[in-house]
Amino acid sequence: MRKTLGLIMFVACVALAGAAAAQTSQNVHGTVQSVQGSQLTVKADDGRVLTVDMTAVGQNIQQAMAPGMGVTITGSAGASANQMTAQYIQQDSSDPSRGGTVVGQPAAPTQPPSGNWQKVHGTVQSVSGNTLTVKADDGRVLTVDMNAVGQSIQQAMAQGMGVTLTGFEGASANQFTAQYIQQDSSANPPAASPASK
Repeated sequence: MRKTLGLIMFVACVALAGAAAAQTSQNVHGTVQSVQGSQLTVKADDGRVLTVDMTAVGQNIQQAMAPGMGVTITGSAGASANQMTAQYIQQDSSDPSRGGTVVGQPAAPTQPPSGNWQKVHGTVQSVSGNTLTVKADDGRVLTVDMNAVGQSIQQAMAQGMGVTLTGFEGASANQFTAQYIQQDSSANPPAASPASK
């Protein structure tokens, strides 16, 4: 009786260990094929095309995903061999083992070539994801990268809104990397606005 009970407990332990092993996290390297909301399609180095659930991954990392990008996904296998639930995703560009450099924090600003931060005032023309099109007061139409700006500020952007961009110029004169965006409506306290007649 004691031997039988011991055997049953041993089999139960093996079964539990097997279930735990199935949930163990794994690393898969591959190339991003497409991004749809919190779902990523990745072609793994072993040839599989994986559907990756990014729900548990930070918003800034989800938004940084783009087709053609090399990534290492850390997570657990899904219901089938071509499904995976990601806990963390690292871009090759920030992975030293793949020739990248480690960045101290997400969207940490690199020093602009000129070293000078700028303020530009203008009117929002359109919003697409984390890219803003702004017509500056000097007549330029700027394509603004909002990656480093808080989610709440990005989501508050709307066509026709007056804004002041703080940041630095991109690769060309009509590109701008914003570190902060202030709406005209929050630039002055109500008491400072002209009294209506």
